[in-house]
Amino acid sequence: MPLAIRSAIAAIGVVLSCGSDLRAQPAACADDGARDWMVETLAAGTSSAPVRPADCAIVEQTPPDFSWPDHGASARYEFSLTFPNGTTRRRATERNWIAWDEVLPPGVYQWRARVLTTIGEDGNNGQVAAGQGVQSRARRFEVSAAAMPFVVPEWTVLFARARAAPRPRTLPADRDPFLVSLRTERRDGLARLLADVKSGLSKPVSGPPTSPAKDHARAEVHAECQRTLNAAFAWVAAQQEEHFVDALRRARNLASWDPRGGSGYANGDEAAREIAWTLALAYDWLTPRLDATQRNELLSALRIRVGDIYDDLIGRRPRVAVHPFDSHGNHTLTYLAAMSVLLAGDVAEAQNWLRDVVPLAIHWTSPWGGEDGGFANGTAYAQWDTGDKLVPWYVLRRALGVDIARKAWVQNYARYLAYFQPPGTPAGAFGDAAEQSLTEARARFGKGYASFAPSPLAGWYAAQLKGEDPARLELLLAPLSDPRRPDRIDMPANTPDAALFASIGWAAMHSRLADPARVSVYFKSSAYGSFNHSHADQNSFVIDAGGQRLAIDSGYYDGYGTPHWRHWYKQTRAHNAITFDGGNGQVVYEEREQLGRGAITRFEHQAGYDIVTGDATPAYGGALTRAERTLVYLRPDLVLVYDTLGSKLPRQWEWNIHALQRMESVGTRQVRIRNGDAALCVQMLEGPATEFTQTERFTAEPQGDDMPAQWHGAFVTRNRQPAAEFVALLRVGCTNTTVSIRRAACGWSVAAAGRQVQLCSGAVAVAAEK
Repeated sequence: MPLAIRSAIAAIGVVLSCGSDLRAQPAACADDGARDWMVETLAAGTSSAPVRPADCAIVEQTPPDFSWPDHGASARYEFSLTFPNGTTRRRATERNWIAWDEVLPPGVYQWRARVLTTIGEDGNNGQVAAGQGVQSRARRFEVSAAAMPFVVPEWTVLFARARAAPRPRTLPADRDPFLVSLRTERRDGLARLLADVKSGLSKPVSGPPTSPAKDHARAEVHAECQRTLNAAFAWVAAQQEEHFVDALRRARNLASWDPRGGSGYANGDEAAREIAWTLALAYDWLTPRLDATQRNELLSALRIRVGDIYDDLIGRRPRVAVHPFDSHGNHTLTYLAAMSVLLAGDVAEAQNWLRDVVPLAIHWTSPWGGEDGGFANGTAYAQWDTGDKLVPWYVLRRALGVDIARKAWVQNYARYLAYFQPPGTPAGAFGDAAEQSLTEARARFGKGYASFAPSPLAGWYAAQLKGEDPARLELLLAPLSDPRRPDRIDMPANTPDAALFASIGWAAMHSRLADPARVSVYFKSSAYGSFNHSHADQNSFVIDAGGQRLAIDSGYYDGYGTPHWRHWYKQTRAHNAITFDGGNGQVVYEEREQLGRGAITRFEHQAGYDIVTGDATPAYGGALTRAERTLVYLRPDLVLVYDTLGSKLPRQWEWNIHALQRMESVGTRQVRIRNGDAALCVQMLEGPATEFTQTERFTAEPQGDDMPAQWHGAFVTRNRQPAAEFVALLRVGCTNTTVSIRRAACGWSVAAAGRQVQLCSGAVAVAAEK
């Protein structure tokens, strides 16, 4: 898996308002493309850490997260912050990020980072004397009046808190109400867990994984770790001797596995992380009953296992700070932070682990989006990554007093869930595993998150979810709910039915967000491009209605890096996007190590309609000179799609659409998609002469069970030409709609459903029909 993005993601963190042209910048702010050493370093591919806050950002967390691209192993930096009154404060740092140590009052600030040339040590705590520095340009940001304070104490304070925290450190300080809740409001989950533990009391422990296949070995490890955790937590919750005996034998079994053998970190980072995490939790829960020999058994294994993770992620130079988009590394970082807290005072190395890891993990809570709560690495991984971090987050809050729920990204993540995984949705929107329904995980993680970071929107969201496994630790260990919470939770008043997540380049538009039978239109044009679990699908869309998938992201997640994943799933032709000359599309990162970026350049939300425009020209890696798409969503059931395309060479253009069932021809340049009771009619109103073709074949077949054929259609131009315009009308429900289109002075004028839509590049407008 690649560790670095070799191109800038400069727009991350910018918060923009509805109805704005996102290409416009205030006069006092520079365009993020203006050259300085940060932009040049990113462009050179030497670092992938983003520039935060981006120029012109309005931040909702104070202080915000400051970061910049790494300038090399020997680089040192001088960070300067200019306050609204003109005062400037400077801090020297060896890291490419900084956690400012005080709340910044509302106002407009500027920040810079200067690269210092190493010319020798000055003998003062390892500080490096400054040589000829390379200064960045000033970037302006505004702390909003509603910004939430979030200051992280110095690491020595955190270590003292961790060492002094009573065990189990995983539980809240006020233990009695929590334990009572396990036997009352969480009794069903606890009963299920206790029954599972009882059924395994007579079963032998499992040995180290034997399968040479990494996925199978990880499944073997997961099963034994789950049995160990359940037994250990059963002891905490019910205090039955049989639970302690079972937990101890299973924990000692895991500790006996060779930490440098088949279950070691070098042979499988995810499985090894799970073993270390299981042992750390078991140690925390069982410690009051362990004798010295038993404690040493567990701690000896943990010292090696956690140390190997630390050496890889941090070592002499923290690679997860330089490369925060290393998805496994960043995810493991949070576990490493929590393990250092659980072991503080009992393992000598834990002091250094906590010093180097906890502040960094808090800083990089999620690199996959900005303060707006977005998660660019796909809706499925949004659930898995964030959901899996819940228990480590509980530890950081309870043992350190650091409440990550107060970070802007965590608070606003409820919006991302509500808009891209709304209750009743049949699947995800974009990225690996988006086609999976993930009902149990969505309910479990959604409810756990809402308990950890409560808000009116999170409360409404969680109240709609069903199907979770209540015996999982994310729910059993979750913070207690507010006893004043009403039985019925309505969506907060004035919640809009559409939202833009500018930091990731995603937009969600719904007929009515609160309605589980809603029409949902999703659009993506992202600066994260096709990196990691994202696909080469800039300017693509997905449409669901009535709880059914209609215009789908096609393909199946049959594994990372499989032939199907490489040759179909990640490719532009697998999505509702533009290709040319027989399925050629956007840059796929794994093939060219280029992001293939897109950008949402306009977003407008009104009660009766939404407008979103994306520019995917850079995503085609120079093959096209123009690739702009605008969606106009006319509530509740009409979508206009307007494409303007250009190339230096004549192309055969392909307007792609995908469905679960074979599409029906229902007239000239018009097809119907059906799925159960839901339907979508796609009509090409204007554009070059085309022929519609469809097939149920993939360019590489997926491997696995329950992966039925899907249908892949395209309106293909009959002649090659260097430029093309398409105007398509998509009617959800295939309702009869009178529509007319005519060429206008600029672009096209479309009359539909009593509204007049002007389609012109940079000047799309909707008005009542005259």
